[in-house]
Amino acid sequence: MIRHSLFSRCVADHRGSMIGVALTNAVIAMVVTLIFPSYREALANFQLPEILQGFLGEAGASAYSTFNGFVAVEFFAWVPILLTVIAIIGGTAAIAGDEGAGTLDLLLAQPVRRSRLLLERSAALIVVLVVAALAGLPGFLLASAFVDFPIGLGNITLAILNMLPLVLLFLALSVLGSAALPSRSAATMLSVAVVVITYFFNLIGAASEQVRILQKFSPFYWADASHVLLHGFDWLRTGIFLALTVALFGLALLAFERRDVSIGIREWHVGEWLRTLGVEIRAFRRHRFTPRRPA
Repeated sequence: MIRHSLFSRCVADHRGSMIGVALTNAVIAMVVTLIFPSYREALANFQLPEILQGFLGEAGASAYSTFNGFVAVEFFAWVPILLTVIAIIGGTAAIAGDEGAGTLDLLLAQPVRRSRLLLERSAALIVVLVVAALAGLPGFLLASAFVDFPIGLGNITLAILNMLPLVLLFLALSVLGSAALPSRSAATMLSVAVVVITYFFNLIGAASEQVRILQKFSPFYWADASHVLLHGFDWLRTGIFLALTVALFGLALLAFERRDVSIGIREWHVGEWLRTLGVEIRAFRRHRFTPRRPA
């Protein structure tokens, strides 16, 4: 029963967030599509301030005069943030939530392995995020009955799927923080800090030529939806995102398997955690790259 309840229970715990964000995505997609014809001419010469040029992505300065650019700015610039909020809330609760509540040791006393607990909860959160992201597609479908937009629903679907690698990367980071850091609040601070800093890198890098290199260090830059809408799905970028996500989940598994479980918030020191993280990374590399001997 535990094997089946871990996954379903995690989905049920985040069902409210999933439904709320899914409905939000659908409404935003429908409204953005319906209002575009009314705003197309009025916004043809509209220019965002330089500090906000990062919102435009590859759509460029004429973003608001084309449907590709308009939906990239008004939908795909905001929805990944909503999905990232769910990822951080769910990811930081995956391990640290139960540990802070004092119930993790009771759960692990049951016939369930640590790896199964972490993987099933992570899989449940991935399902929640995928459903919430794909909910934007019905919004575009409903609006297409009233507005004839110039790009196919296939390209819209690819752009929606393009959001997921970015969100899953932050989910994996949140799960790693939940498994390695002493409390859910510490894991949340780490995740939020990374999101804010990399988001700022993308914006400030687009606004100033002197710091343009900062954009290259932002996952938001590489997850630009307008790139997919203009040039098609980029499998290389997606592959890199997924490889980093798998690596972070692997580190989370190692961190969870190697540490003691406490009741409530653990005592913790930065130096001790850095040493532990270094050991976990070396162990992960040995496990990943050392060839296995034949039986």
